[in-house]
Amino acid sequence: MNSFVAFDFETANYNRHSICAAGFVFVENGVIVDQIYSLINPEEEFYSMNISIHGIRPHDVEDAPTFPEFYRSIQDKLSGKTLVAHNLPFDGYALKDNLSRYGIPSVENNLLCSLQLAKKVLPKQSRYSLDVLSNQFGIMLENHHHALADAEACARIFLHLTKRNEIISLEDLYEKTNIYFGHINRFEYRSSLVKPKKRKLEKKV
Repeated sequence: MNSFVAFDFETANYNRHSICAAGFVFVENGVIVDQIYSLINPEEEFYSMNISIHGIRPHDVEDAPTFPEFYRSIQDKLSGKTLVAHNLPFDGYALKDNLSRYGIPSVENNLLCSLQLAKKVLPKQSRYSLDVLSNQFGIMLENHHHALADAEACARIFLHLTKRNEIISLEDLYEKTNIYFGHINRFEYRSSLVKPKKRKLEKKV
């Protein structure tokens, strides 16, 4: 569980497919080894509410790549990796919706959610946002809602929680938290979920 890619998207409006910025942080054996950030031209209008959150405006993305151009530039680096997001129901579906929108076949990835993990291993907290958890664990997050800064915070939170709870594999994750990994490929999308364990049948003597 110490090798994965953390990712984060910002959107231009309420549509999940309106990605206007992307951040990817590559972790190998518990160490951040690479980072990729790009503005994205969403080919959609910007809403003032979204601009107030991330500060990205239409003129900032005029010369930025579209999502197909960006995804094709990194898909070989993503292939076969486990992707981790803080709030996978948003970022995971933003990825899925963009692939569908442009008819791009996805590379194959397992999917996990650091927010879902935090809620399972820290059940008594009232808040689990990136900034709250970063502050709690001494993780620097100076530019919240910048896609790369958020992706790095997600990576460090995931590493902290898995190390603290001695989770070293997907099997450990399921056994200790009931979290079952999600999956994306060219044919399907399945988000990670909390899944009850199957009861073992007692053998008759």
